[in-house]
Amino acid sequence: MTVFGTGAAYANAWTQAKGHGIFIIQDDRWSANDGFASNHNLFRFPDHGQSYTNQTNVYVEYGLTNKLTLLGNFWLNQVGYHNTYGRQENFGFGDQELGVRYKMRPLGFLGKPWVGSSQILVGIPTYKVHDVKEPLGTGGASVEIRHSIGRPYKLFNMWSYVDISGGLKFRTGRGAHELRFDVTHGTNIGAGFTIMEEFSHIQTMDNGEMFNYGNPISSTNFDLTKMRFSLLKKVGPVSLQAGYERDLAGRNTGAGSGPFVGIWIPFGGSSGHWAP
Repeated sequence: MTVFGTGAAYANAWTQAKGHGIFIIQDDRWSANDGFASNHNLFRFPDHGQSYTNQTNVYVEYGLTNKLTLLGNFWLNQVGYHNTYGRQENFGFGDQELGVRYKMRPLGFLGKPWVGSSQILVGIPTYKVHDVKEPLGTGGASVEIRHSIGRPYKLFNMWSYVDISGGLKFRTGRGAHELRFDVTHGTNIGAGFTIMEEFSHIQTMDNGEMFNYGNPISSTNFDLTKMRFSLLKKVGPVSLQAGYERDLAGRNTGAGSGPFVGIWIPFGGSSGHWAP
């Protein structure tokens, strides 16, 4: 199972100021020569096989009010697999997501400097999954409900932030429901540079489709834990990003890695909303 739309774990705990927003455009190049089996052990794809995914993601936030932020998350995917005997590939739009985030007290009881929000995302597939050797997603509509908390703080006298979120994603069709957990940490190291570390985990509820055609990573019942590291550099009003991601553990999915690049474009005013 090539996992789609895992993307970046953005600062989910903060809402945008009214009239402010940001576009984040990222291009992600992932490939794997190995997979995680149903017992979580690594195995080598046969016949020098390689699974790969190239994704372009456009993510947008816009502050409708100071408490309510509109969200959009749009995907264009290229997926494929090749080995000694041939290659198969597919290209097109993936799952497109629209949603809202509402500012609220973190966990219902934490005070300042903690901030919090809850959000809901509705996912709409824009591809076929039947009679397609390399589908562009798991298929079916989805609804994700998430609560996030975060705070700024000083790390060795450098402003930093931590963002922690957890959620449930419910899917129709062949996909399994998912538990999701994300942690993002950023540190402003000066001269316009910010270091970001991102950790994410997806745990399905095993109500999806089982193996197809003897492919050990085709099940939509899977787990995946991954890390992403990146460096952002502020250049005028925008920030440029370059980083690397790696899958750490999983089940019924590929075990890969790859680079990614991005550009962060605020509009309507400053969008450094996690900064103190």
